[in-house]
Amino acid sequence: MTLRHVMTAALGAVVLSCQGPAAVLAQEAAANGAASPHAAITGAHRARALDTLDRRLAHYVMHERTPAIRARLAARREAYLELTDPEAFRQAINADLLAVSGDRHLQVWIEPRSRDDVIAGGPPPTMEQMSAQEATNGFGVREARVLDGGVGYLDLAYFSGHPDAGAAIDAALAKLAGSRALILDLRNNGGGGEAALRRLMGHLAGEPMRLEDIQMRRCAPDPADPEGCVQDGTRDVQERYADAVAAPAFPDQPVYVLTSGGSFSAAEAAAYGLQATGRATVVGEVTGGGANPSILMDLGPWFSVVMPIGEARHPATGANWEGVGVRPDVAAPADRALEEALRRIG
Repeated sequence: MTLRHVMTAALGAVVLSCQGPAAVLAQEAAANGAASPHAAITGAHRARALDTLDRRLAHYVMHERTPAIRARLAARREAYLELTDPEAFRQAINADLLAVSGDRHLQVWIEPRSRDDVIAGGPPPTMEQMSAQEATNGFGVREARVLDGGVGYLDLAYFSGHPDAGAAIDAALAKLAGSRALILDLRNNGGGGEAALRRLMGHLAGEPMRLEDIQMRRCAPDPADPEGCVQDGTRDVQERYADAVAAPAFPDQPVYVLTSGGSFSAAEAAAYGLQATGRATVVGEVTGGGANPSILMDLGPWFSVVMPIGEARHPATGANWEGVGVRPDVAAPADRALEEALRRIG
């Protein structure tokens, strides 16, 4: 198991992405060229995943939708279990989860290795080890350079949730110091954690902007079920702010955000927040439409579920982009968005 995957769970208090296990699995398969270990997944593993998912749904923030979700899963249980291929099993469940909930974060994933094997293999990686692994990925910074005409260009592959991500964002923006405008490319960004997001947003205004309010349903332990919880219908609101940055790199220069249909979750949070406050112009395509903050929960040795446990609401709009995506100010095909932004900057 790669450190990056372990970090998804280790840092995962609240994440804004459904990327993780599947992305890591694909990376590992490509890197190692090894046969998939998923032949070890049995019918008992799949049945356990379904049973645990049913109980985990007690944590789902849209609790009014939970009965319908559980009913669909129960009605389709035998059909799922007939699917011996783990990926087909996962996709069938996810298709029904999406059809009933409309929530693109609520998804089941397959682990690259059995969680039991990982636990038996020793203690989890240290923060230093995880930082070293994240550093090989630039903490999500794909590219930072100054384009012709003095325009800064920052391309983020994802938003890192590691505490060291803030320094990586600082370093990337330092390369763009003095640029007359910033183009933030989120066209191939599927989301991630809050550390990089908060630091980036802290560089885009003179004072720390209020990002969003997260409404979390209160969920007390269920004495009858250690996998479940009991929601009492009340909510706690957490206000989220950008980092306070001593010298913001782009406190008032024009900002253009590039989006595509693949921009998701934390990438959408950045685009939506900058657009809602009038701080940036969004150029490109309507984004994916996933706004609910989520955590990764296990479903036994081989499966996990990304479980939405909160609702984001932006203070400027009182709404979010769940299910509808962020609509660009300037519509353009994703592959033409950079050209269009540069044309408008002049």
